[in-house]
Formats: sequence, structure tokens, C-alpha cells
Amino acid sequence: MKDTVITARAKKRELKFFGISFIIAFLLNILSIILYHTAWKELYTQLWTVVELSVIVYAVIVVIRLIVIGVARLFGKRLLR
Repeated sequence: MKDTVITARAKKRELKFFGISFIIAFLLNILSIILYHTAWKELYTQLWTVVELSVIVYAVIVVIRLIVIGVARLFGKRLLR
């Protein structure tokens, strides 16, 4: 079986995407606290929900990236590296 090497650059890129998804989920939590007039303690009591939501957002980002790469390869252009 062939070994696969994941470069440090690829790890940093994926970590940035996950960080962005965590920030999006955290901001959605703040927005829901404001909209529903709940207690601000939910910022830390619902942190596990924010982590779960950030995983879902990251998965959506991955699917969108795969679609963009697939379309780019279909037309023979390299949009993303």
C-alpha cells in the first residue's frame, strides 16, 4: 500500500478552514442569544453545540470545495491548488 504524505501547508490550510467554521458557529450562537433574549451564560454552557455546529459548517465547506474542484477539472482549468 502506498503511503500518503500530508504536508504542513495542507494541515495549516485545513486548520484555517475549521477555524473559520468555528468562528461562524460562535457568531451564530451570539446571534441566537441576542435574537431570543436568553442568558449570556449560554456562550460557555452551549460550547459543545458550537463545536458540533462548526463540524457541520466545515463539512459543508468541504463539499462546496469538492464541487468547485470537480467543476474546474471538468472544464480543464485549475481554479484551486
